[in-house]
Amino acid sequence: MHPEQYLPYLCLKTAPQLSVRNCINLLDTYPDPAAFVGVPDHPLYQQGILKSDTIEHLKSFVLPPNQENILQLMKQHQIQCLAYNEDAYPAKLREIFAPPLLLYVRGDLNQALKPKCLAVVGTRKATTYGREMCRKLLDPLCKEGVCIISGLALGIDTQAHLRAINNQSPTIAALASGLESVYPPVNRQLADKIVESGALISEYEPGSKADKWNFPARNRLISALSDAVLVVEGPITSGAMLTAKAAIEQNRDICALPGYINIRNSEGPNHLIKNGAALISSAEDLFALLQMTPENSQQIELFPELCPDEQRICDLLKDAEHSLSFDELLIQSSFTIGRLSTHLTNLELKGVIAKESGNSFFLC
Repeated sequence: MHPEQYLPYLCLKTAPQLSVRNCINLLDTYPDPAAFVGVPDHPLYQQGILKSDTIEHLKSFVLPPNQENILQLMKQHQIQCLAYNEDAYPAKLREIFAPPLLLYVRGDLNQALKPKCLAVVGTRKATTYGREMCRKLLDPLCKEGVCIISGLALGIDTQAHLRAINNQSPTIAALASGLESVYPPVNRQLADKIVESGALISEYEPGSKADKWNFPARNRLISALSDAVLVVEGPITSGAMLTAKAAIEQNRDICALPGYINIRNSEGPNHLIKNGAALISSAEDLFALLQMTPENSQQIELFPELCPDEQRICDLLKDAEHSLSFDELLIQSSFTIGRLSTHLTNLELKGVIAKESGNSFFLC
């Protein structure tokens, strides 16, 4: 969208006393805001449907004081903007009650949305179990080209995006800030990888900060773009549960990974299952929910073949339920340094474990 087309939409979006729903209703009658924004004698202003402050704002073509910075950031970071009534705007977003009037995009959103889409959400404080199950459940789907949608947060979101990237499948991340500023900063490289294979999206103008109230709002975009929502881990009060609530309102299928009843991260998924969400215990369950038949009709192999020493290391990591440093693994396994190093390298190559900062390891 060129600036001369974009700026009237921006003026409309920022008009006082005008909700997103009202903006959309206006566009149903007057599809091009350039026809009435900055045009004082337009008949719209005589119809008595707008507040006086709104009319003055639109007549005077008032723009945010940082509009030059917004345009500069869009150009610098190759950020596109899709308006609600444009053909390229995602059809699934139009179905929800309060779709974004403007959707900012980095990457190829429409290409990423072509296959089946699964939203994957969960806590930032992911356990070893949650990370491991992300790999075992999502890898088979990603190998079949399923698009994974999440929020680029630490924990389960990060693991979900990584599973897609590692399996050359599209992935979409919905941000709670402007697309030039990735939050958390540690995921900037991951965001660049996502753009290569999918898209980053946001309803917030470039230059917008990730305010805390933006996160619940962006969750509705994650669920809206999906065919189904998988809740992996999270307390009953977590953001993942807000995404599930949005999915219910949007008539999307909801499924959840069961967890130990005495762990707080299991509260959300177990509550959803108790109240009718599909229980997910294998990749086949997800294929069935998405009404897909994998090309390889044989039993999906979720567990790579491990030698006894490799299995010993995995058991130590699983029992710990958190990452372990090289030294901790050395002590607990009783392996020599060379033997442990060799097995850790092999496990990384098999995609079973991953390394954190500080030379610590966790199950994927």
